[in-house]
Amino acid sequence: MRLNWCRAISLTAGGAIVVAAIGAVLWTQAYPTSRLQEFNYVWTNALQVGHPEYQIWSKGDVSRQLFDISATVEVDSHSPSMVKGNVGSSSEVSTNMLGRITFTSLPQSPMGRHLKGFMGGRGSDLKAKNEAFVQAKALRSREIATVIVELASPLSEGKLEALTDFSVLEWKRFFLSGPQPLSGKPVYWWPGKGGCSATVLVDPRCDNHSAVSQFRQWVHRLSDEDQDNLAELGLDLQSLRDAAAQGQVFGFIANTFSRDQVLNLLAMPEVRTVQIVEHWVEEE
Repeated sequence: MRLNWCRAISLTAGGAIVVAAIGAVLWTQAYPTSRLQEFNYVWTNALQVGHPEYQIWSKGDVSRQLFDISATVEVDSHSPSMVKGNVGSSSEVSTNMLGRITFTSLPQSPMGRHLKGFMGGRGSDLKAKNEAFVQAKALRSREIATVIVELASPLSEGKLEALTDFSVLEWKRFFLSGPQPLSGKPVYWWPGKGGCSATVLVDPRCDNHSAVSQFRQWVHRLSDEDQDNLAELGLDLQSLRDAAAQGQVFGFIANTFSRDQVLNLLAMPEVRTVQIVEHWVEEE
């Protein structure tokens, strides 16, 4: 009798596995191309928004496995001297049949502590600016720096473009809020490689050259059901919506600034301070 029960249990378990496998195959095959693109667009960008310390962009590849769907992203550093661990390699963003999003964990970056000390939009700070002047003047003539620029007050994208050169869309590495409640880092947006990789799936011709408008377009795709998955990246849905509604820039990252460029920024009353994250000698 016990053997019959064991056999019944074994058959039941085996049948459940078969049913689950068939269900998984049907789920992945029924996932239309438009939903694959939507998943790729929303969640590879979410990974970048949650990790300003890296340059992250979608490779455009989405693969279907038995129980999940994955998109491949490239992860790179903002500067050569910050390359550590797995940076400069590929990572993945995945979703399963239950809608749970998982991300490949990223190594620690030297920029992380600077981001959590970000004070853009909180008014002028003469002490912080004087300290930054001393650090900037210590840079040698051939040194290039990766910097975090904090604005004294939030500015529109247009007013910020009048302060410094953003003629190349890829240079718009914008902070669109103060520190978020979950991560302690500001909301971030980068148009991606060539100024296009972040939006090419929804704007194939890459006609939208406004980083703020691109960010708003991305936030518009998020729903209340995404809150738990966003929280895994330290992102808060309401904070993202608030940043999109405000549409202001609180600061930005520049990864190839010279000594004179840093000093010029520090001389501007609109700039609260400039954090020098890394610096290195430019190769001839």
